Amino acid sequence: SRKTIALFTIRTFFIRLFYNYNNLFGEGLCYCLIPFIKNSCDPENRDNFIRKHLKFFNTNEYLSGFALGIVMNLELKKDDEFLDKAKTILSSNLGAIGDKLINQLILPILILVALNKFVSSDFRLDNCAVIVILCELFVFNIFNFSIRYYGIKSGFEKGIDSIKIFKSSSYKKILLYMTLLRNFLIIILITNLFIYSNILLFFSN
Repeated sequence: SRKTIALFTIRTFFIRLFYNYNNLFGEGLCYCLIPFIKNSCDPENRDNFIRKHLKFFNTNEYLSGFALGIVMNLELKKDDEFLDKAKTILSSNLGAIGDKLINQLILPILILVALNKFVSSDFRLDNCAVIVILCELFVFNIFNFSIRYYGIKSGFEKGIDSIKIFKSSSYKKILLYMTLLRNFLIIILITNLFIYSNILLFFSN
């Protein structure tokens, strides 16, 4: 149900709290799986289930919903051999996909938009700059919740095939447009800083 998916989605926001250098997101994945463990595992099998998923596992926290949904899908199929292979695939792919999409594109674009507005406002945090920052935070948090929610839903329904969306032509076009936008914002920021520094130099003379 949507309510159940939403509850799992909220749990993924705490997955970073369990991050460590021994098993990375392994403990966080187990934390997110607790409601699933209680409902689908017999009490005598829960310890084995937890030990199985406490192993090394890497992901990107924003895309952790895909990992969670896929793991639940494969657990219901009772295919432990393919589950181990799938977790290996997810560990190598989701981290790289998330780093490129979120850390190299979305977050830099948001920061560059705010910086450009700040520079164009003569380095003053005026009302317009505050509104821009608040709007960015609002939009990003909607995206953050939505991508986690969609990942859980899609992963649970389609299994490992759910990550094929990141190989689609539409996704590649989105990456291209975002890359161009990020580069354009960098050029605008450099131009704004250059103009501002020249104005300061002119008035100082």
